[in-house]
Amino acid sequence: MTYFPKLVALAISATTPLLASAGQWEGPLNGIVSSVITQGYDSYTESSKVLQQRSEALCAAPSEQALQNAQEAFQANALDWQQVQWLNFGPVTYFMRYYAFEYWPDKKGVTQRQLRALSQGDPSVMDAPKFWTSASIAVRGLTAVESLLYHPDFEPIQSSNHCRLLEKVTAHHFESADAVAKQWQEGKAEDWVFDEEGTGFDPEKVALEQFLQQWIEHMSAVKDAKLETPIGYNGRENLKLAEFYRSDLSLKAIQKNLQSYREIYHAGSPSLYTMAKQTNPILATQLDEQLIQNVKLALQLHNNFFHADQPNNDRTSIARPLVKSISNSQSYLASLVTQLGFQIGFNSRDGD
Repeated sequence: MTYFPKLVALAISATTPLLASAGQWEGPLNGIVSSVITQGYDSYTESSKVLQQRSEALCAAPSEQALQNAQEAFQANALDWQQVQWLNFGPVTYFMRYYAFEYWPDKKGVTQRQLRALSQGDPSVMDAPKFWTSASIAVRGLTAVESLLYHPDFEPIQSSNHCRLLEKVTAHHFESADAVAKQWQEGKAEDWVFDEEGTGFDPEKVALEQFLQQWIEHMSAVKDAKLETPIGYNGRENLKLAEFYRSDLSLKAIQKNLQSYREIYHAGSPSLYTMAKQTNPILATQLDEQLIQNVKLALQLHNNFFHADQPNNDRTSIARPLVKSISNSQSYLASLVTQLGFQIGFNSRDGD
């Protein structure tokens, strides 16, 4: 997602005093890695493979049914991505994978232009061993696949060039997802933090702090970029800025994000929730209840919420309770993690 800039420097925590003994954060850290990140990338990789296979089947025997099968595989894969989208940390940062997995928002139509250029050029260039690792992030992931399957400029049933491009993009997409999944299976979060100052620090605490920073910032992105901006909550409506609007996944993506938040909070033994209750039981419970409320409010939105046939004033009015609920969640989380001894820096995802 182009909305999410570079990861906050890991050195932020290296010089901060430790408020917890070594190993204290092992439970929530390992729980999040195991049940949210590793399992999330496993599912993402599996559905990426299905997407690749369905794309190959479409090109081998083009038909409306084969196209629909590929589109369904894309939708499953895009929603699996929402489980791990919150974390731009670790192996996904190699080769700009995070931004390649989803180049969004693409306000200037870069993806379409670059895909058209590829489809009209020499197809053999895509067979070069290092082509996809150096290719533009706009043509390497889900945004590109969505365009090839849904944009009227591309006709994978009629055009062999378009279908060949779809095959190449989905093959690289699967390879990238698989590489990230394997690195999480073989490593741990502490492998991705470094004592740049040489002063000594607790790598578990620093890694978890990065998780928490990313989580808080992703809440802002969901509220601002995914919800408020496309519906014109604080400005002019532009529904084409909604995430995955061509495939009609905008609302489902938000719902999936909000569901994943509570999984983060309760992952591990002890979980972050359990440890928070020991520090501030009232605030810990408030956050838990607010995360539940977020999901309830999102699920209450009608399936056509992002469709143009609904009046703008109705859309913003209907969204108001959810916007407020997500804001409250972010405030509760920021207060809670500060009380637990973590230092959360500036929001690196403000702007695009």
